[in-house]
Amino acid sequence: MVASSKRVLVVDDEPGLADVAAEYLQRIGDDMSVTTAAAASDALDRLDEEGEFDCVVSDYNMPEMNGLELLEAVRERYPSLPFVLYTGKGSEEIASEAISAGVTDYLQKETGTDHYEVLAKRIENAISQNRAKVELRRTRQKIEALHETAAQAATCTDRTDLCELAVEAAEEILEFDLCDLSLVVDGELVPQAVSKGVPSDGYYRSTPVDSDGNLAARAYRKGESIRVTDLDSHEFAPAESDYRSALTVPIDDHGVFQAVARDVNGFGDRDRELAELLLAHVSAALDRIGSDEQLRNERDKFAALFHNIPHAIGIGAFEEDEPIITEANPTFEEVFGWAIEDIAGEPVDDRIVPDTDEAAAEAAEINRRMRAGDHVTGKEVRRVTADGPRDFLLHTVRAPDEDANGFVIYTDITDQKRRERELQRQNERFDEFAGVLGHDLRNPLEVADGNARLLAEDCDSEYVEPLRDALGRIDELVEEALALAEQGRTVREPTTLSLPEAVREAWEMVETGDAALRADDLPAEASGDESRLGRLFENLFRNAVEHGSASGQPSADDAVEHGETTVTVEAGGLADAEGFYVADDGAGVDGDYDRLFERGYTTGDGGTGLGLRIVEDIARAHGWSVRATDSASGGLRVEIRFNDVGA
Repeated sequence: MVASSKRVLVVDDEPGLADVAAEYLQRIGDDMSVTTAAAASDALDRLDEEGEFDCVVSDYNMPEMNGLELLEAVRERYPSLPFVLYTGKGSEEIASEAISAGVTDYLQKETGTDHYEVLAKRIENAISQNRAKVELRRTRQKIEALHETAAQAATCTDRTDLCELAVEAAEEILEFDLCDLSLVVDGELVPQAVSKGVPSDGYYRSTPVDSDGNLAARAYRKGESIRVTDLDSHEFAPAESDYRSALTVPIDDHGVFQAVARDVNGFGDRDRELAELLLAHVSAALDRIGSDEQLRNERDKFAALFHNIPHAIGIGAFEEDEPIITEANPTFEEVFGWAIEDIAGEPVDDRIVPDTDEAAAEAAEINRRMRAGDHVTGKEVRRVTADGPRDFLLHTVRAPDEDANGFVIYTDITDQKRRERELQRQNERFDEFAGVLGHDLRNPLEVADGNARLLAEDCDSEYVEPLRDALGRIDELVEEALALAEQGRTVREPTTLSLPEAVREAWEMVETGDAALRADDLPAEASGDESRLGRLFENLFRNAVEHGSASGQPSADDAVEHGETTVTVEAGGLADAEGFYVADDGAGVDGDYDRLFERGYTTGDGGTGLGLRIVEDIARAHGWSVRATDSASGGLRVEIRFNDVGA
């Protein structure tokens, strides 16, 4: 804290001389307060009773105890108190003896008043030098105490405890009257600790950091300490009117420390420096606490992820180039069928890698990449479990440090690979079936059709025409069956397609007669096979045109060319944008809608009953679902949804 006025004790047994000296000294030095004593014993009593004198000025030749004897007595009580020997006897012997005895200064009395100027100067110098020494000594003590506080701060794990430690150190070590410490929480300075015995009013109110009328907020934003020498003449008012000066120190981006004093100019440069030193230690501790909390949170998150993720995770390290498992999550134990305590510490490849040269070579390459610090991502591997071999996607994370742990993550894709193999076999069966239809059955049909034509030329029989009709019907069924086999193949490499363009092109490919098309609010794109998506729309349009006449069930020609009502076909998007529909305003369907997709089911004469079945197969091949319902106008509406529901 900043020093106050200078108190001087003048000792002289000469009547009135001490009073004259006191008067002149007080006139010369505005901040000098002088007390007199007529004898050495009186001076000692004054020192013991009043204390806190900054300098003693003493005559030499006094009864009972001379000036040097008084010096010795003062030194016993107050070793560092400045002592000026002021005597009329100016022999060199006394001066030498005084200096040897440790007097601060020596001055001979002279006539006139000029020598009082010299005396005042000597007193000023003695006090200043002593104060400098005492400040330096106390500063060293405070710095040592602050280092002890820093050691305590380094062990704090709680922000509130740390803030209370800082406030306590500011009071006891820095000797601040009143102080508080606030931290930033959600954009506001929130008080965390305040001096003991202080009313909470005014000290426990949060302050937005962007507040213009608050000293703490301004210091935090500027990132600089602010020292106010007189709060009465400053724009910021203290929380309590008794306090006249303030010191505000930002704690980096954590918050702000504030101290107030009852005196004007109650804080000096050294106070600010020591406060900044204390708060630098606090800031470092807050950084550490924040880092520890973040590390704990990350560890907690990792632990939760490690124990709950539905993927098998193993942790281990390499020992003599062999991967040794040390930890595993519950999913690993569940999938592989072995408890971690049963396999920990042993080469994991010996247990889970299939016993084939190919699998061993593959595992060795994976280990090599892990030791090199590479990551293996999404590699399909087969591994042995307690229940037999299973298929996995393998991911690895490995730091390029021989002592670091590595992670292996296995995602079980056994069921997916089984479905893929089943789909492959299904596609192969489709290919085989198409081959039978396209070659083994079509060739005999062509022979029969050729002979039927020859028979019609050679004879006129009523059985020839029914025979040729039957052969034509068989040929039509073969064509539809070939389409069914081809369209039912799973779409393996879909591309992004324009639905409006697919609708337009399909409409142009169908014999629609006077039917009208209205396409509104279609999804812009779909992922699929271009030719099969076109075939899907063609079959839907053909079905709507051929079966949508208001007469119920006319022939195909009647529906297109001679129908009682022109059919309007509508193509649009589903309300949730997750698919599309094709609807007509025809007569609709009476009965079970699900039967519309059965093989061979038809409501018209001469139909194969495969048109909508092919639509369903194309949809399923894309992973879509299909259903039929009434249209808004009473006709038929077929909906295609981009999902796997019902497949």
